[in-house]
Amino acid sequence: MLIEAALSLLMRTRDSGDCTMNSGSCLSASTVAFPTITGSSMAMSAYSSSNASAFPASSMDTQLCFPKKQDKMKKRVIWDIEVAEELQWKGWMLGKEITKNLVLKNLSLKIQKIKYRPPKTKFFFTVVPQPIFLSPGLTLSLPVIFRPLEKKEYVDQLWLEKAEGMFCVDLRATLPCHKLICPPSLQLPMCAMGDMAEAWFCLENVGDLPTFFTWESPSPFQMLPTTGLLEPGQACRIKVTFQPPMAVIYEAQATCWYGEGSKQKSGIQLQAVAKCAQLLVSIKQRRPEDQDAEGFQKVLHFGTVAVGCTAERQIKLYNPSAVSAPFRIEVAPDVLVKDQAFSCPTAHGIVPPGEKKFVSVFFRPETLDVRTMDYLSIVPSGCASQTLLKVIGFSRGPDLSLQHRCVDFSWVSLGTRSEQRLWMENKSDCRAYFHFDIDCPESVFSIRPAFGTLVGKARMTLCCVFQPTQPIIYWRRVACLIHHQDPLFLDLIGTCHSESTKPAILRPQHLTWYHTHLARGLTLYPPDILGIMLRERKLEQDKNGALMIPIEDSEDIPAPQYPLIPPMTEYFFDGTSDVAIFPPAVSIEPIEVDFGACPRPQDPSPVPLCLMNHTNGKITVAWTRRADCPFWVTPNTCDVPPLKSTALRLHFQPPHPNGLYAVELEAFAVYKVLRSYNNIEEDCTVCPSWCLTLQVRGHSYCPGLEHHIPQYTLDAPKLFPAVSPSEPSYRSLLLVNKGSMLLTYSLAPKSSLDISLRPRSGLLGPGAHKVLLTYTYPQGSSWKQHVFYLQFNSCPQYLKEVTMQSREEPLQLKLDTCKSVFFKPTWVGCSSTSLFTFRNPSRLPLEFEWRVSQQHRKMLAVQPARGIIQPNESFTLTWTFSPLEETKYLFRVGMWVWEAGLPPNTKPSATTHYMLRLVGMGITSSLSAQEKELDFGNMLVNGKQTRMLVLLNDGDCTLHYRLFLEQSDPKAVENSPLALQLDRTEGSMPPRSQDAICLTACPKHRSQYSWTISYAVVSHRDDKAGEKQELCHVSLTAVYPLLSILDICSMGSAEGITRKHLWHLFSLDLLNSYLERDPTPWELTYKVPTRHSTSQIPPVFTALKLNFNFGAAPIDAPPSVVLLALKNSGMVPLDWAFLFPSDQQIDLELWAEKAEFDGTELHQMRVQDNCIFSISPKAGSLSPGQEQMVELKYSHLFIGTDRLPVLFKVSHGREILLNFIGVTVKLEQKYVHFTSTSHQFIPVPIGDTLPPRQIYELYNGGSVPVTYEIQTNILSQVREKNFDHPIFCCLNPKGEIQPGTTARVFWIFSPIEAKTYTMYPSTSWDGTRPSSASREWAMTPTSWGTRPHSTTSLCGTTTPSTQG
Repeated sequence: MLIEAALSLLMRTRDSGDCTMNSGSCLSASTVAFPTITGSSMAMSAYSSSNASAFPASSMDTQLCFPKKQDKMKKRVIWDIEVAEELQWKGWMLGKEITKNLVLKNLSLKIQKIKYRPPKTKFFFTVVPQPIFLSPGLTLSLPVIFRPLEKKEYVDQLWLEKAEGMFCVDLRATLPCHKLICPPSLQLPMCAMGDMAEAWFCLENVGDLPTFFTWESPSPFQMLPTTGLLEPGQACRIKVTFQPPMAVIYEAQATCWYGEGSKQKSGIQLQAVAKCAQLLVSIKQRRPEDQDAEGFQKVLHFGTVAVGCTAERQIKLYNPSAVSAPFRIEVAPDVLVKDQAFSCPTAHGIVPPGEKKFVSVFFRPETLDVRTMDYLSIVPSGCASQTLLKVIGFSRGPDLSLQHRCVDFSWVSLGTRSEQRLWMENKSDCRAYFHFDIDCPESVFSIRPAFGTLVGKARMTLCCVFQPTQPIIYWRRVACLIHHQDPLFLDLIGTCHSESTKPAILRPQHLTWYHTHLARGLTLYPPDILGIMLRERKLEQDKNGALMIPIEDSEDIPAPQYPLIPPMTEYFFDGTSDVAIFPPAVSIEPIEVDFGACPRPQDPSPVPLCLMNHTNGKITVAWTRRADCPFWVTPNTCDVPPLKSTALRLHFQPPHPNGLYAVELEAFAVYKVLRSYNNIEEDCTVCPSWCLTLQVRGHSYCPGLEHHIPQYTLDAPKLFPAVSPSEPSYRSLLLVNKGSMLLTYSLAPKSSLDISLRPRSGLLGPGAHKVLLTYTYPQGSSWKQHVFYLQFNSCPQYLKEVTMQSREEPLQLKLDTCKSVFFKPTWVGCSSTSLFTFRNPSRLPLEFEWRVSQQHRKMLAVQPARGIIQPNESFTLTWTFSPLEETKYLFRVGMWVWEAGLPPNTKPSATTHYMLRLVGMGITSSLSAQEKELDFGNMLVNGKQTRMLVLLNDGDCTLHYRLFLEQSDPKAVENSPLALQLDRTEGSMPPRSQDAICLTACPKHRSQYSWTISYAVVSHRDDKAGEKQELCHVSLTAVYPLLSILDICSMGSAEGITRKHLWHLFSLDLLNSYLERDPTPWELTYKVPTRHSTSQIPPVFTALKLNFNFGAAPIDAPPSVVLLALKNSGMVPLDWAFLFPSDQQIDLELWAEKAEFDGTELHQMRVQDNCIFSISPKAGSLSPGQEQMVELKYSHLFIGTDRLPVLFKVSHGREILLNFIGVTVKLEQKYVHFTSTSHQFIPVPIGDTLPPRQIYELYNGGSVPVTYEIQTNILSQVREKNFDHPIFCCLNPKGEIQPGTTARVFWIFSPIEAKTYTMYPSTSWDGTRPSSASREWAMTPTSWGTRPHSTTSLCGTTTPSTQG
């Protein structure tokens, strides 16, 4: 019952027991997620490269612990039964039973019978074994119980049995343990030196216990987190950062310690590659003035930019390397931040591999008419190499000009008005802001518009109005204040006549005289006194009509003239302040009055004024007042005696409450004598009037009532421009009223006293603007701060603080290398150079001059010795050291620095002196060659070969050398290039170094060449070469390729031809003699085999022609085969080729080929198309001494004589035309082949008792035997003529020649005299009569030891025998 119950419980649907848990993500959002470790599987890793910090932004970036999926039971299928490989017990306790189910599943389509055996040990047991019948698709769970008795590992097996066999399932119970696993290796991404790369991997706790871990990682790797705790089944994402300091390959082992006492470890191999990042810097849209060449300093020109405007240019950064290139852009230090006109918003960035990045550089000048220079450093990561970019810009302002300097209204009647127009032009392309410093409603003169803007390259028409209020002379010099430009001055003159008073009419000439009189001190005298002095000759007139004090004859001092006064100086020092260029004739105190708060109904008390007459005449003062002006002066007109003063009162009556009031009151002072023109005797004594101005302001706001809020913009610079010492520095400010109400401003009393501002106060209507000018005297070389305050709308709480800085520019330079220059050891008689750099940290251009003493000028020179260094510019000089003897040198040279731009022949007021220490050493040294004898060996004529000549400098100094080449053999021809060329003949070699000179040999003739190479040390200073010294010898042997024929043999139908006969048939003696000779220039037209002709018969460039005679054979006989043995008898490798006519032809289209051919062309085409003659191989290469066999074949396909011109070509050598000749005869045709129509016997000494036997060969080329018989009667005739001595004797005059064989006819030649013997024997064939074609034998017997006379023989003729 127990067994049946257990089996019934086991028969159920399979429950795998798998549990899936959410493992989370092991990667950041920027990478692809990877699966968690399951079982013993390895975790995948992911990585990315970035420039983020190595420290995470949150804990999730460094450590993410998550439970892994439960280990799935590994299963297998054995004989259609699915079963687990192993049952494992973990986390068990003593005294308790733990049961696990072994699941069996039937995967077949039939019932399976299974038996099982219980485990052998008593620690594992199951139910009583009995057969199991498992239906298809069903599962059965067999319980296995584990009962431990002690803490140790248990192992057993459960055996299962089927009809097919037995198999087992392992049973294992393990103890709890610590175990962490990680990937064995991790490859990090490629990274740039100084950059950082990141990668991640998973560390998993596959043990049964919570485990602490600690990482040990070598530099430059870092593991995050370095420590942590993992619960069983958890995984942790580990971040690896890589920040290499060097560009090398890094391989390191990171170790994770864990377990009890941290004695267990798990390691991971970290691999990474670091490379140097490279950035190529170039200028986008390069201008002509830019410098963007590689190897030179890059210069970026912005050109001319308007002050206050911003110009943009871009540079291109290209990354050619395989890694991302982080970079930073640095501005040169020691530059005041407020004075930086150049800016680069991109301070750092990254350029991906192979990509480009454009970086903008901006130029915004704040100072007028200066040349601004700065340096930007583009530094890649690791600082391996940086690019210094020099940026240059020029600033410009508006260029306003007036059509006239003076507007003359002539005279007008009292109560009338006059208008005149003139134009104002802006010659620059920069917008100009201007305003005329005049309160038009309160003046007799008015200008419309009184303020405005004028765009570049434009004109504006101005309307000037004159409306006098008193019958006097009027003159007012009005300043036109312009932002970023010196002021312009406009003289307004006019005369007012009434019915009773008619003063003298003021003209522009009077102003010219007045300025001259002002310089001569005559303006303080009234016209009547000047007239009396002129009559009394105490005064006289100069050539311009102006008055002057007479000059005594002994004095040669010219009369003073009105100086050229800068506009800024004239505006600020016009007599209204404590300092003036010329003392004022009339003055008023105070010149500025502030009534403050004057609420109604009470009127403020009048303010006393003091008017002073500094002249020697009585003056009349008339004030200009309009009816609705809240300010006025009493009395309106008054007379002031000479050198006296008078009291006036200034009144203020605000017409409305809660209002702002500010005006400029105007008064004109004139000599009283000028009220009538009748009082003027001399026109040159007329003096214009003086204009007095009074700035007054006040308001009618009640106490406690808030003034309206000012709305304005103020363009105020931070720095005063750089000026010469003791010179004032000026700047302009632009104040714009942005509101819809009136705006008043005034200089607050607590402002710095060392700065001046004009106009000090004023009123601006809605949308109006004013240009304010300020100046100071810079003092001290340290920056001084100037603070002044502008109060708006007469309210203390509306105060604007303006801070500006100035300094007296020091005449100082920053010298590098601690004011010392060191030269490398220098060869006596030569020169060495050293660079010296200094920088101008000031804002003024400075001029410098080096002064080398006379005794040192032969040894020391500097270039340039004098020059100008611009502000913030780095200047590099070149010092040249030329020692005269072998010793040490120490020099001290001075440099004087002063302000640049002084007039010629002007001594500078201040100079700065620097001393520079220069150290050098003069030594001797020499050059040598690594090889004293340099041999090119054997080379082809007209070939080209190069060798390297290695020069050695074993000394301690740099040598500048010049090489000389002299050809000793063969003698060089004038005006013809040498066969040896040097790639360069001059150079320099650092100490203990070597240099390679490329020697190129190209001989033009066959000869033995030899050269001598010498050198001379060259002086770097005067470029003169010293004494020549021999360096090495160079030699070569120029040869042509030499090919020779060693042997010949025949096969096939030509097998019967003897080797000697074959040698003559192919004219090999003559061929070898031709090959030994030098080729002609025509033969070298094509040095290698070339298709060069379009004709069927290509032209031949050689005069050498030979016959290759294959003999004769019957038709359809085996081919006549001849084997030639070729040998390279020369010293150089060679290429040879047999070229048929088709091998020399250029392939043409079918339509371009010739339509008609002559007989010769058709014959050659037939021979080539049917391959009657063939060569194998047709071309080849032979090394020196190498031999090669060539097979020549003649096929007997057609009856008759076949001919084919074949060009035998040796590359770079001879070219010989070979006439291939072969004869094919009919069957049963008799044919005897002769090599020549003449034969020459070998010379025999006279008196030889045993003359040698000589042979003449007859070859039967037919298919039937041929008999021959030589007629001997001619021999008897010769004998009778030679004293009955047998001169010729034929040993076998009769014989038979078998087909395809050679018959030998033996002769004995026995001469008795030293002369030539000739005979003409006749031969009969097959018993016929002798042939009419005679055969000639010529012999030249000579005495013993005498060279025989040569006789030319005609070769290659084929003579058929008489047919039987």
